[in-house]
Amino acid sequence: MAGAPSPTTTPLHPFGVEVHGFGAASGADPAAWGAALAPLLARHHLLVLRVPGLSAEAQLALLGAFGPIVDESRDGSGWTLVSNVEPGGVLGEGEFLFHSDLEFTDAPLRVLSLYALELPAAPTATRFASTARAAAHLDADLRDRLAGRRALHVFPLLEARGDRRYRLAEVDPGAARAEHPVLLEHPVTGAPLLYTSAMQTDSVVGLPEAESEALLARCWAALYAPGNVYEHVWSGGDLVIWDNLALHHARSAVTGRRTLRRVPVGTRLARLRTPT
Repeated sequence: MAGAPSPTTTPLHPFGVEVHGFGAASGADPAAWGAALAPLLARHHLLVLRVPGLSAEAQLALLGAFGPIVDESRDGSGWTLVSNVEPGGVLGEGEFLFHSDLEFTDAPLRVLSLYALELPAAPTATRFASTARAAAHLDADLRDRLAGRRALHVFPLLEARGDRRYRLAEVDPGAARAEHPVLLEHPVTGAPLLYTSAMQTDSVVGLPEAESEALLARCWAALYAPGNVYEHVWSGGDLVIWDNLALHHARSAVTGRRTLRRVPVGTRLARLRTPT
């Protein structure tokens, strides 16, 4: 029997690593590799693997090592297609501002993965911003002003649209919403995370509107500064795995045929709803 996987890595800038050694056709055990990758994810928050021919079953086995799979499919398969061309594909062609999936619930997803199945001729990318690096580099004044504060996050779940910031005053009473500490403690490492997003954060709880907006603007300046963002330009066969709490993600509008296979890890499922 082969020994435990020993992945090697190449640093990405300004965070994350590319992982080497795992191949879909090499006979590697995806579950064993997932177990080997878990500590790397805790340390680096983003992993990029080049795995041409990766099956849905192998992606599920790999991600299952990070925790329980959240089955967002409607057929029990455990995976969905983020696609503007495939039947049943989700998230279409629109722009998505920086966000953390399910931050508008009491249990945001823990780990996300996307695998590139079909890509347009023109380059297409997903951007990531580190909530952990931003929190670690806050100036003392902003850190003091955020200490003990909570933020309100909201999303209507009426359509899969992410090209605008959602505000509590503009959504209907049935819209999903949740509060989280602005400086959220990472459940694995205990490190602080600057957990406010451009798409779904309505306000800093308990502050007047003007003061809340000013604080959020300072948070977003730190979060989305060019030196705190990694842009992944997709190639066929890329598998990207990331920590949904330690990183926000975003994309520009999609042009051309684009299909990625999505497998998330967490404890909560959220679906679109009908208006109330």
